Amino acid sequence: MAPAAVEMDPPLDKIWLLVRAIVPLAAVALAVLVGPTLLTWWLLGGPFGWRHVLIGGAISLALLVGGALLFGWVIGRMPK
Repeated sequence: MAPAAVEMDPPLDKIWLLVRAIVPLAAVALAVLVGPTLLTWWLLGGPFGWRHVLIGGAISLALLVGGALLFGWVIGRMPK
């Protein structure tokens, strides 16, 4: 006999939906920031410091802006 499905209260459903949305977005945002920062640290060398974080953050911001512009351009070219 299969166990009965557990029904959650509506507030728990909303919290679960919020967690399911925030966790992947936070993971992607962290990866987008950490990737260029660690690459900058590897290329420049030396002890990890604020200059690596700032340069990596600027690269991350440039990648996000470039991706947003590319996405907008592609959406704008789609037939209506």
